[in-house]
Amino acid sequence: MQSTPTSFYANLVVVSEALKRQYDLDTDAMLAETGVDLKAAARGDQRIPFELVDRFWAMAVEATGNPSIGLDVVEDMNPVVYRSLGVALMCSSTLRDFFNRFERFFAVISTLETTHFEETDLHAVFTDHSHVDYSKATVGCHSDAFAAFVIKFIRLVYEPAYAPLKIELAWTPPEEYHQRYRDWFGCPIEFGFDDSRIYIDRNDLDTELLGSNPDIAMQNDQLAMSVLEKMRKLDLPEQVYARLIDFLPAGDCSREKVARSLAMSESAFQKKLKAAGTSYQELLDETRTELAKLHLSDPDMSVDEVAYMLGFSDCSNFTRAFKRWLGVSPREFRNTTS
Repeated sequence: MQSTPTSFYANLVVVSEALKRQYDLDTDAMLAETGVDLKAAARGDQRIPFELVDRFWAMAVEATGNPSIGLDVVEDMNPVVYRSLGVALMCSSTLRDFFNRFERFFAVISTLETTHFEETDLHAVFTDHSHVDYSKATVGCHSDAFAAFVIKFIRLVYEPAYAPLKIELAWTPPEEYHQRYRDWFGCPIEFGFDDSRIYIDRNDLDTELLGSNPDIAMQNDQLAMSVLEKMRKLDLPEQVYARLIDFLPAGDCSREKVARSLAMSESAFQKKLKAAGTSYQELLDETRTELAKLHLSDPDMSVDEVAYMLGFSDCSNFTRAFKRWLGVSPREFRNTTS
């Protein structure tokens, strides 16, 4: 998308301080070289653009020579650095409450990824799905840090020795590191998945947590919600993206409808998008492109179904547009990526 996904500054605070303590690295210099002014960021609810986050992690992997530093940095994680959300999570009533809250407010921590909590008859699953293309050197860091971050949090609020049923990670570390992962998580680990997943025993979901305090949790939920609202108001392209995802399957995603849904006139809508460095048509094409690639990766969806999901009246119009976006037809794209 035109608007770069971002990470809450506290994520880099945790990483920076951990690397400084554990590896004696001059992380202040690394941050300066990366382009991040952490002192300026720490003065408010600042966000760090994806490109700078990825650059810093890549420098950290190179400096340490350790591809599994995602596990290291979580050792220094303190919930209070995440302010209202950290407090709300610590005051969750049960693990079910904890995971639902985590999913609901995860954008406060990062918009580089989204999380999803789902229960089945056998277990519950907490999934992390990336919306950015991490560099080869850093993809493992983010997968590891996500899983370790969640488990560290659960060990703080539930049981110090807690281990999930299973972990799936969105990368494959070198063979010599595999035992370290089994030791750290205390459960079976599988590698090489598209998303990272934590499998939880359903019997654990309703046990009351140590710091359970619904009143404090609710108060801090409201603060976290205000942070999300502030983020949304500051990021018009992301708001348009969200509206388009909702409107495209119905085939009615006109500029007028999107502007009206955001309580703006068409003229004001166009001016604000121009000020943000984009346009409605650019956002529409980018949204359709990303969704098309996502849907075409699903072998159970026909090209016709993908076309209608993106708001096209027929497949031929979709094919012409797709060729304009990516230079190949939808079927050629599917054949080269399957």
